[in-house]
Amino acid sequence: RSGQLDVRELISLYPFLLPTSSSFIRSHPPLHEYADLNQLTQGDQEKMTKCKRFLMSYLNEVRSTEVANGYKEDIDTALLKLYAEANHESLLDLLVSENFCLLTDSAAWLEKHKKYFALGLLYHYNGQDAAALQLWVKIVDGDIQDSTRSDLYEYIVDFLTFCSDQDLVWKYSEWVLQKNEEVGVQIFTKRPLEEQEKNNINPDDIISCLNKYPKARVKYLEHLVLERKIEKEKYHTHLAVLYLEAILQLKSVTTDNCTETTELLFKLRSLLQKSDLYRIHFILDKIQGTDLHMESAILYGKLEEHEKALHILVHELKDFHAAEEYCVWNSENRDMQYRRRLFHMLLSVYLNPGTSDCALVVAAVDLLNNHAAEFDAALVLQVVPDSWSVQLLSPFLAGAVRQSIHTKRMTQTALGLAQAENLIYKHEKVKQKGTPILLSDKKVCQVCQNPFCEPVFVRYPNGGMVHTHCAANRHLNSKMTHHSSSSSSQT
Repeated sequence: RSGQLDVRELISLYPFLLPTSSSFIRSHPPLHEYADLNQLTQGDQEKMTKCKRFLMSYLNEVRSTEVANGYKEDIDTALLKLYAEANHESLLDLLVSENFCLLTDSAAWLEKHKKYFALGLLYHYNGQDAAALQLWVKIVDGDIQDSTRSDLYEYIVDFLTFCSDQDLVWKYSEWVLQKNEEVGVQIFTKRPLEEQEKNNINPDDIISCLNKYPKARVKYLEHLVLERKIEKEKYHTHLAVLYLEAILQLKSVTTDNCTETTELLFKLRSLLQKSDLYRIHFILDKIQGTDLHMESAILYGKLEEHEKALHILVHELKDFHAAEEYCVWNSENRDMQYRRRLFHMLLSVYLNPGTSDCALVVAAVDLLNNHAAEFDAALVLQVVPDSWSVQLLSPFLAGAVRQSIHTKRMTQTALGLAQAENLIYKHEKVKQKGTPILLSDKKVCQVCQNPFCEPVFVRYPNGGMVHTHCAANRHLNSKMTHHSSSSSSQT
């Protein structure tokens, strides 16, 4: 450092470290009598290792200082060679940060030391992504050996996800999907959002590509529908059909609902409930004849055929809780009247005269007692059988009376507030009318100069008062002569 040594003098002592393209020639007269490191250490491997360790440390220190000016390629290439030879962990750090390693020399050296993953990073840094991917794929396939990264497949998927070269993405899409559908599909689902919004890669092309990979296709459609919330009927319908087909396939193999079937059923129901974009009749036709009663009920609900839906839930599934839930989610974001209509409909299904099932009677009582606020009490009392006791419906009746009294009091409060507000407006109106006008038999009309005989008059903006008939005559005259004074133009 003190002698401002040309760093290449130091590198030249180590055989093969300087790039073949380097123009360096040792100074003359020579600074020392040593030919190279071998002569200096006389073949002592331990001394040679120490010397190389020293050079690594020194080059790493000076590469970002003024000493490196003009020699950056020589320094970084030499440092890469030392790291690769010593299997040093800093090799990858060098390649993923700004560096000036010469491609030809560095590539040959990395290949010689079987550092294929690092070689891929070198290619990527030099804009040769195709060469990098080709090399990494060979490592994963076992054609060449390099244990640098055990998660190299996931690394390639991540690399393709953020790769802007669409041709490369398509070229390796089959490979990544064949290895693992659910991980491989990330090259499409996890692309940068701004790129997806521009539709640089058409979603329809991606779906076509994924036709051979059912799990990946479902994942991608879920990404479009549930994450990106794209409102296109074909995507929503396609996803619902895929869920349905997968469920029916699993049910054909086993009668018991396995974890996968349960998960798919939950996803299908959620989609059918929350989406309004799929083709309802098309899905309903596919469900007909299956045991997917809950799904049929949801679809009938979407078609506003609530009686059919509730009949399925109550009489076929005998799931009374689901029937109550149906009324709740179908009336979300709807007015009170709509919600009440659904609950009354469910009560009617329970109390159908043609049924005498005790379970339905119990369900009807529970429905009334648990959801008293959702019913019109007067209508309920007309529907329930006369044989029911007051005690049986006491929670419902107590809730209904409480609700009725509450509604009455709230209405009275609202009326009182409205009356108070009206009084305030009346007061404001009186104030806006200004000062009162006094009329006596001593005041005379400004037009005819006769006194007022009755308490009716017209007042002009200037304060003058006239008889109503005088004002009318004057107004008529002014119309005929097409002119009027400013004081008589307003009354």
